[in-house]
Amino acid sequence: MKKKICLCLLLVFAFFLASCSSGKTFGTRNDGDGIIDSDSTWDDSDHDGDTGDTGPDGDTGDTEPDGDTGDTGPDGDTGETEPDGDTGYIVPDGDTGDTEPDGGTEPDGDTVSDGDNCYTDLDDTYEIRLVAANLTSGNNQSYDPGHGIRLIKALRPDVVMIQEFNYKNNSSSDYSSITNQILGSDGYYSVDDSSFQIPNGIISRFPITSSGYWDDPNISNRELAWAVIDIPGEVDLLAVSVHLHTDPPSHQIEAAKVVSGKVKAKMASNPGKYYYAVGGDFNGNSAVSQNGFGKDGTFYVDGPYPADDDGNGYTNKNRSKPYDFVLVDENFNSCMVPVEFYSSRDAGSVKSYEYGFVFDSRLYSQSELDEFFPPAEMNDSGSNNMQHMAVIKAFRIPVTQ
Repeated sequence: MKKKICLCLLLVFAFFLASCSSGKTFGTRNDGDGIIDSDSTWDDSDHDGDTGDTGPDGDTGDTEPDGDTGDTGPDGDTGETEPDGDTGYIVPDGDTGDTEPDGGTEPDGDTVSDGDNCYTDLDDTYEIRLVAANLTSGNNQSYDPGHGIRLIKALRPDVVMIQEFNYKNNSSSDYSSITNQILGSDGYYSVDDSSFQIPNGIISRFPITSSGYWDDPNISNRELAWAVIDIPGEVDLLAVSVHLHTDPPSHQIEAAKVVSGKVKAKMASNPGKYYYAVGGDFNGNSAVSQNGFGKDGTFYVDGPYPADDDGNGYTNKNRSKPYDFVLVDENFNSCMVPVEFYSSRDAGSVKSYEYGFVFDSRLYSQSELDEFFPPAEMNDSGSNNMQHMAVIKAFRIPVTQ
């Protein structure tokens, strides 16, 4: 009888262990043909039809409740469906998205922003860095030459809203490679469609739990790429990577209204669930207005804006026009803190940028770059066909409730 009881207890214990091991994961790798998104935070009862990202072969992408499939893109793409097999999440061992990764930035000091949802106790916060980057070089609008990779890595980002997201053959392994080069460790990425001429994408240190894109009504070679990111703390980040039309400016405003409309609807249906960010190459500042991204108060569009050491906030190659931006919702904006870069040689030396930073490697000696912005090189920002500067902002957010 005792043997039978022991056997039953062992069977119950084994069943318990099996049940525990089947819990939720984020972006679990499928070693066969790509990625399975096993826990999409977008896929809840109030997601307005957004099914997010289900991985290769059969990605459902982003469908809207009004049935609008958008303009037809290249090769019959409707602009509201997900690309085949290009979600490409890589999972750091044991990373659930709620712990601070190695290399997190913790500036000295005892206080931070006192916004409604920003803590003043540094022990309960995390500094997250958001970068907008259209930094391709060479003759093929790609990151293959390496200049843009070095520039982005030098900023030590957590989330990159990246444009012209071409690297080698745009395969999953290629995207994984550039992601890991930029972050210095395993990370996550999403891309609107790797077959587009100049895709938009998002690179993240934290798990991307769902992704897709919204249709830019005036462009067919890239779209308005979004991703939901499980950043530290109770509130997730919804980031949007955009590359707006060059001309006319009205097209920029029209695309901005698409994003602000989608985000405003999400704010109404999911109050307090997300921080919101939009970043990228706006090709001007027409969309940085109350009629564009600021429509109905969706994104905070007022200055001051990021600038370099000389106070220049312009971001084109000649530093004469405002092209690139990182914008966030007003609540998230209240958590903004200076972007700081510490010397690798002198513990007391720091470069601090109160409202964000425009990075132009041409402004520094190689010795300065090695000290504050490794692995950037002096001519990276002036390399062949490099047309933009990177923009970065930092935010200190609560990680406990």
